[in-house]
Amino acid sequence: MLGVVSCSKNVYDENTHRELIHYFSAVDSVDQQHMWMLSESKSLRYQVPSGSYKQLRIYSANPISNSKAELMNQIYVSGNQSGVLTVDVPYQVTTLYAALVDASGNLTVASFPSSQGSEETIDFSAATTGKALSTLKPQTYTYLFEENYPEPGDYDYNDVVMRVSQERTAVNQITVNVTLSAVGAEKQIAGCIRLVGYSYDDIDSVYTTTGVTFNDGINDQTLYPFGNIFSDKTVAHSLLMKGRNQEAVLNLFCDAHWAMAFNINADYGLFTRKKYNVMDPYSDYYDTDVYQSRSERTLSYVITFKEDNQLVINSLDNFCQETLDPFIITYYNGGNFETHVEQFKAAKVFADYSVASFKDLPWALMVPQGDFLYPQEGNEIGYRKKLESGVVAMMGAYATSGHSFGEWAEDHTRFLDWYLYPNTSMTY
Repeated sequence: MLGVVSCSKNVYDENTHRELIHYFSAVDSVDQQHMWMLSESKSLRYQVPSGSYKQLRIYSANPISNSKAELMNQIYVSGNQSGVLTVDVPYQVTTLYAALVDASGNLTVASFPSSQGSEETIDFSAATTGKALSTLKPQTYTYLFEENYPEPGDYDYNDVVMRVSQERTAVNQITVNVTLSAVGAEKQIAGCIRLVGYSYDDIDSVYTTTGVTFNDGINDQTLYPFGNIFSDKTVAHSLLMKGRNQEAVLNLFCDAHWAMAFNINADYGLFTRKKYNVMDPYSDYYDTDVYQSRSERTLSYVITFKEDNQLVINSLDNFCQETLDPFIITYYNGGNFETHVEQFKAAKVFADYSVASFKDLPWALMVPQGDFLYPQEGNEIGYRKKLESGVVAMMGAYATSGHSFGEWAEDHTRFLDWYLYPNTSMTY
């Protein structure tokens, strides 16, 4: 095992690593074209009519008639302006809604189909007007991580669970909202978000709306496993960090357990690593020495970009969920390893290590749902294997035939609605 996963590239054998991962995999045959995507990025062309408009918003549903409409993007416009903006659209969303906002907060809403094409044109000729039914709800994605890279995981995808959204809050400002929902890991894990395509020098400042961080009060000795990343107390408590390629990176937490267990009094004044929000507290298997239920924690990071760089300011019209790369950092076998979603798995933001190029079940998933029900501890997200009898066995938290995770793993073009069919007895 050590020969397979050593951080030294000279002793890394990808073929052996592939065989090891596949042996423990919960799915027999993973689609080798899989990118584990449940949404796609779209470019939307717009032409604002004449009038006193100030914003253009894209919603997942009609904000005038549906209180559950999510804000997918928001840019600042004026009458007669034309241009292009970008949104990430879940495959299950078939209709998009564009809303022009005037100085009084009135909406002029036009609907258009969300086709499989990468570019659409918004037509306001048949728009309706009204007021939004509720306050803005930014489109939220759930990120699920396995802690074991480069070793096989247990595929319950609850070692770290984060809900992440972003919204344009000023011409030169993006706010990223992060909710830490669960920590089912046993070891220390750090968490960050890379701002894809933006450099450290593009940003003027970062602060949280409450002035609180996930690292408040943390013991500096806790930083030891990631000493080459969080090199000193100043870096560890800075909200903005610089990646190896001068990239801008949000520092979320140096220790996921600390970030979740912020109420030390609940543990009699001692910090101990437990599994948070991954087991039903009424279950026969619930052991308070191992499991605890804690409230989710949400922080909003306000990122202000330098006003003198107009190219960067203009690019914020295309800042979307795909611009965010949430990842975790773990310490293993003498080195640091990063776990990203498939799209960004070779980013190597802070650490240099061997990245597996083969396709099997990933160590991170992104689901386009803010209230996704993730598996409880010990329940695989989806098991699908052929028995000696030839019968295909399917089980797990998402194993509804025709709508299962395992079927999606075998064919990336089908069963894209699997996350809408949870077995609620196996999910948190």
